[in-house]
Order: sequence, then structure tokens, then C-alpha cells
Amino acid sequence: MDTSWILSTPYTRLTGERYVCVEGEDSALAGPSMQLADFVARMEDIRDHSHDPLVSWSQGRSLDLSDLGVLGETAACAPSLGAALRCLAQGFPILQSGTRARFEINGDKAHFSYRVLDFRIWPRRGDAELTIGLFAALAERCGVPPAAIDAIRFEHDACGRTAALASALRLQPRMGAQDNAICLPVRFLDNPLPGPAQGMAYQTGLQSLARALIDVKRQERLSTRVRHVILEGIGHAAIDQNTIAERLGMSRRSLRRHLEAEGTSFQDLMEECRRACGHAMLTRTRMPLSDIAFALGYSDQSAFSRAFSRWFGESPRELRRTGGREESVIR
Repeated sequence: MDTSWILSTPYTRLTGERYVCVEGEDSALAGPSMQLADFVARMEDIRDHSHDPLVSWSQGRSLDLSDLGVLGETAACAPSLGAALRCLAQGFPILQSGTRARFEINGDKAHFSYRVLDFRIWPRRGDAELTIGLFAALAERCGVPPAAIDAIRFEHDACGRTAALASALRLQPRMGAQDNAICLPVRFLDNPLPGPAQGMAYQTGLQSLARALIDVKRQERLSTRVRHVILEGIGHAAIDQNTIAERLGMSRRSLRRHLEAEGTSFQDLMEECRRACGHAMLTRTRMPLSDIAFALGYSDQSAFSRAFSRWFGESPRELRRTGGREESVIR
């Protein structure tokens, strides 16, 4: 499975360490970068070895938008909180790859959510608390009272630190969710960002981000894009070849031809994603086997069992009991 990256500036800002990029990790578009799995593992290690139950949350709150590179610098010039959140969601591929970020308005509630698509980096704890902490601090700087936050969700399960986190949030976060998110009332979206208005800088930044997003898409292999669409759809939407081709604006025949040119096939990519996601669901959740089979797009549980016996040399039930081979950066 492809290696996702993240700008290394947040890591340098938080730890004071300069991350030395190895060949192939540096994004010419966004600046110095590091493997996303490495970033997540290091944030997890900091969280696990700190006596402060709020260390990751505090790390996020300490970050400035400018620590997110050109994306953060553009968002910091936005005329309002809503514009900043929309900018951050749309430009997230400039900050890190292999991630689904969304800014949505449902009725009188606004939601900013994100999740890393690679199931080997799931469920994150330190990274998730850090990121949502950053957005909570941004909302507060824009005049949103902490008590006005409607909901906060985390992918990871409740643990010994959840009570301290709930106290700091002044609400009980939803744990074990499908994504990491913060929800606030729509009425606050027009609140201005602190500091003088920078309309021209914001418009110029948006133009730069638009060009960078095009360049990111152009440099990304089709097989990578297919993986991301499959991973985003697992458990949420149809993941058959026709649907994926349509999502990518291609015919099924064209999709097959281009993947063959990259030395792979849709079936190979589907099996790769099913294997990674299925292993995570089996060993890191209590989901019933029938639900996992359905989420992975199998027609029945027996087909799911045969596939996993072939891949891992043991049945899904045995894999769940033994934990199988460790395929996660989350220990």
C-alpha cells in the first residue's frame, strides 16, 4: 500500500526536532514532508509516555495555523471562521495525503471531520486529539465559547484519559466513532478571525492552493487514487469497479487499461484494501464478522472467511483470537 505523507513543519514545531526527509518522502509541492505513519507513531509515543492526560490535546491547541504551511497561512487570512474551515477542508491534500477531510453544514450545525484512509494508521489517539484540539482552539480564537461546541468525536475507544479530556472539553466526547470531528452552531461561522482583514492575501492564497491541488492530483498515480476511493467507501458506500470508475470520471474499460499500464488491476487493489481494513476491523474492533464481511463488500460471510484464510493462513475467528500479524503503527 502506498505511503502517505504529511508536512513535517507541525512535527518540528511540536518537538523542536528537524525531521530529515529520506528520498521519496519530500513533497516538492508542499515543502519538507515525512511519512504520515511515522508522524502518527511519534505522536502516539509522546502521548503514551507523558503523565499529562491532555498532552495531545494541548499540543493541538498550541499550534498556529502558520505551522500548517501554505494551507494554514491561507486559512489564517480568511475573512471568517467558516471560510477558514472550508479552506482547510478543501486544501487538506496539501497538508497531508491519503486523508478525507470534510466541512459540512447540516441544518443549524457545522461539522469539520477527518479520517486517515490507511487502516494501518487506525485508530489514532494522539494525532486525532491533536488535530481536533487545533480546530477547537481556532474556534475559540474566533469567539466561539467552549460551552457552545455541540459535539466532538474520536475514532479511538474510551480509555483512562477520557475523563480528563471530557473535563477539558466541557462535554462528553463520542468515542469509537467513524471519524474525528468537531461540531459547532452555524451562527458562529461568520465570526471574523482575529487580526486585521487580509482579503487580497486570502484570494492570492486560494489561487495558489487551487494550482497546488491540481499539481497534487496530476502527480498522484491512478492506482493511489483508486485505493483512496476504495478505502473511503469501505463501510460507507459501494466499492465495485463500476462505481469506482464513475467516481473517478472514467469508464470501466479506461480504468482497467490505465491500471494495467501501472502494473496492477482493480482486483489487486481491492484485495489489498480489503486485507488491510479487514485485519484492522477484526483485531481492533468488536464488530460482528457478518458486519465486517458486509462492510468489505463480500456477498456472504463464507466468501469473506475464504479470502482471509488464504491471506493469513487462519480463519477470521482465529485471527481475531490471536491478533494475527501486527499490521498497525498503533501499538
